[in-house]
Amino acid sequence: MTKSVAQSLAHHAVSALSFVHPHLGQACEEAGLDSIEIYLSDAEPCPKRFLNIEPLRLALNTLKETLYGLVTAEGFEPKDIESAKMVFEFKHGQLGHYCSVCTASLVSASKTYQSKANYFGSTTR
Repeated sequence: MTKSVAQSLAHHAVSALSFVHPHLGQACEEAGLDSIEIYLSDAEPCPKRFLNIEPLRLALNTLKETLYGLVTAEGFEPKDIESAKMVFEFKHGQLGHYCSVCTASLVSASKTYQSKANYFGSTTR
């Protein structure tokens, strides 16, 4: 696996193409959360507290499918990922419930890959 999978996933997750936004941002704002960790490697990536928000649940499961599509496109197999975590950070009251920064962390048997993207789609540190 390469860092490019983590980078592509972070960029996709902050884009409107992921359909995660604005559902996740609104749910987090209502719950008083400025950030949230989403574990795409879990059987159900949607946090239990938000399972009743069907568009969000579907979007997070689609994001999980995107991850495994990226992994396969790079010539690896889904089993090569031991864990996949996304951290979405929000600036509530700004950006219309879109996250300000998203960090993707992928763990394989030999290495951890991490990439962070902002809402402009730029990779950040």
